[in-house]
Amino acid sequence: MPLRFRGLKLSGKTGSHLKSMIRTQVTQLIEHERIETTLPKAKILRRFADKMVTLGKKGTKWHYNVAASFIRDYEMVDKLFEELAPRYKDRYGGYTRVLRTRIRRGDGAQMALIEYIDRPGEIRKPLPPRKTELKKAKQQQETVPVVEAKLSTIDTELTAEELAEIEKYDLDSERLAEQDELDGNEASIEDEKRK
Repeated sequence: MPLRFRGLKLSGKTGSHLKSMIRTQVTQLIEHERIETTLPKAKILRRFADKMVTLGKKGTKWHYNVAASFIRDYEMVDKLFEELAPRYKDRYGGYTRVLRTRIRRGDGAQMALIEYIDRPGEIRKPLPPRKTELKKAKQQQETVPVVEAKLSTIDTELTAEELAEIEKYDLDSERLAEQDELDGNEASIEDEKRK
């Protein structure tokens, strides 16, 4: 997975300067896990920082060499493969976050923080990885008991509030079932009238 810089443009930067700047900023981002830069630079940097984590997650010798050819410090390559990659093993992409911060005095440039998510001391908690969300949803669907089964398997005494909630659920489900029957009967009567 060679990293391509083709098509990247940032005003006032030549290709070689842009490549050098991105490599330095990715190295600094891995070291500090949060840096402040201008918004256009942060948007470009996010792409390469995510690719570095993907290389770290794959973890082969070849991927290590590709990352080492891009990152300027071998200690940061080790940190990428030993700390960051295991942290994001359940996440498929979206390892960084860009937050707008302020307007820089002097030139009026929009500044932004770029940071790795799921780290200690972060500004805002990230959304959980989608893979685990799907697993939890499946587990909840499989383990949702029917109200009657729930009542028969309870060993402890229920409070009055819990009983009222269960009765309310029973009444709601009965009311919905009656409404479905009425709707079905009305639809069948209308069909007979049409014939």
